[in-house]
Amino acid sequence: MDKDKVCVHPWSHIAINPNGDVWPCCHQRWPHTYTLGNMHEKTIEQIFNDKPLRKLRKRMLAGELPNDVCNKCVEYEKLNVMSPRQIANKETYAEDVFKLMEKTKSNGSIENYNIKYWDLRWSNKCNMACIMCDPDWSSLWTQQIRTQLKDIDPYIISRHTFLDDLNRQAKQAETKVMTVPNNGWIDKHISEVEYIYFAGGEPLIMDEHWYILDKLHKLGRHNVKLKYNTNMSKLEHFGKNAIDYWKHWDRQKLSVEGSIDETGARAEYIRYGTVWDIVEQNIKKVVDANIKTQPNTSIGCYNIMRLPELLEELWELYQQPNQINLNPVFNVWCRINTIPDDWKQEVKTKLEKIRDKGTIKITRLEKILNELDRPHNPEQVRFLFKRLSFLDMNKKKTVLEAIPEISQLNDRYGGMYEKFRNEWIEKSTNPRFDSAYTYIPSSVHN
Repeated sequence: MDKDKVCVHPWSHIAINPNGDVWPCCHQRWPHTYTLGNMHEKTIEQIFNDKPLRKLRKRMLAGELPNDVCNKCVEYEKLNVMSPRQIANKETYAEDVFKLMEKTKSNGSIENYNIKYWDLRWSNKCNMACIMCDPDWSSLWTQQIRTQLKDIDPYIISRHTFLDDLNRQAKQAETKVMTVPNNGWIDKHISEVEYIYFAGGEPLIMDEHWYILDKLHKLGRHNVKLKYNTNMSKLEHFGKNAIDYWKHWDRQKLSVEGSIDETGARAEYIRYGTVWDIVEQNIKKVVDANIKTQPNTSIGCYNIMRLPELLEELWELYQQPNQINLNPVFNVWCRINTIPDDWKQEVKTKLEKIRDKGTIKITRLEKILNELDRPHNPEQVRFLFKRLSFLDMNKKKTVLEAIPEISQLNDRYGGMYEKFRNEWIEKSTNPRFDSAYTYIPSSVHN
């Protein structure tokens, strides 16, 4: 067995998605996902030894890190960036899992296993509609799209590729505000789990999260490693306060990662639904409670130009956290190389200075620098303005107002945002859209 070609996840991990699909891990987010089964159709125990997972184990034991399943890790490792696989193989339970691998049967099945790591995204229930997200991961996104599409004739929607695709996504996502079929497998395995990752949607507004947290607390299982991906909008749910639970965990056993991509008005646009004053207060409450917390920042064309300044602001807000996690987004409409090459080189120089100074601890900065070297793609600009001009139709503030750099990009491309917006207005039956300049700031009219 070559440890450089295996990952502990297929022997010790489940990742549950909003529609009930179970994946090998959360990092598999590509057009054709490798689904292990669905918890509405099979038990977790059945899925854990079913054909798809047995096949994956066999491929790894044969020395293959399959690119179709593990593409993200393969790409990270090509760049000499620590991959999620390599991180997982260093977990405290990893040595026990390596021993279990040696007992894998010829058909890929295993006996006497413990599911050590749970990645739980029970639902797409969310109180934000983030610029880089979609209906699969946010119920508010579904609501936003429904609001936009109701003013357009269904026949026009069906004949327009972009609108029809959004309509299809919204319909599919409406089934993903999932109620977990039963909590039996949780009760069965909660004495064995060593690591739980809560994400979503927004985990702190999901009942299932609180069920597990309450159960761990009552069992005194404060040694279980907990990690959160939360938008920091809420710390309370039905009279329960997360800090009241979290304070029982050792600082090294719990990490609250805030999805914070900007501050102030920019944050309120990028993660639509954000009230920055509340988010900022919640961050300070967690920091003041001496709970390990740090930002988990998605980087795209909407914030890359301000990233050097943003890093300084987050470093101060989080009172010098262990690190700031950077995650480049790969959505075609907001990927980093949507901005022009001369802009990218300008920000790259600033980021390299921050890196060389070494004061701020940053993860995956090299990945961001690599993305900045990708050639500018004008077609991505079209996707960006087509999408945002549509989503802005019922918002009080447009991207051109919220993010000056995007307004400058629009100027460079001859007012492409307005051209797409006019197209949406022409298709709309809402009488209040009687002008192509509705909600567009005066500076854009000139």
